[in-house]
Amino acid sequence: MSREEPLRQRLLAGEQALLAAVAGLEDEMAATTSANPGWAIKDVLAHLASAELGHCAVIRRLLAGESTHLPGFDLDAFNEAEVAARRRLSLAEVLAEYQANRAVTLALLTTIGPEDWDKAGPHPGGFETTVEGVFRVIALHEKRHLREMKAAT
Repeated sequence: MSREEPLRQRLLAGEQALLAAVAGLEDEMAATTSANPGWAIKDVLAHLASAELGHCAVIRRLLAGESTHLPGFDLDAFNEAEVAARRRLSLAEVLAEYQANRAVTLALLTTIGPEDWDKAGPHPGGFETTVEGVFRVIALHEKRHLREMKAAT
């Protein structure tokens, strides 16, 4: 079995679980504080939408053999700014962005060749990873935040 298929299945399952968790959620309920301090449920969704593209950028840099090290990068400040930039959006708009970004991730996954999976470099979170590892991080990151959202509803 290829490495792609299990990752694709995990990403699709994560997306389905997230969409099921927020199905029927109104903007007012999405403004409810989540288990993530300082973030409402909609903020967590906005974070996931933003992080998805950020992870795709890391993967593309690893594939290109470019450095993924960003001197002076503050992940917490970056995440907060990305969430703040999306606070004016409705829940539907944030969900649409999340789904569009997940489609980008799934499309990127199909481009990974056998020689690419183990290309390595630093993750903005401060640890070494590989192309395969970043796809795994996307799925685990989503699962963790989904638990936080479920705890708030």
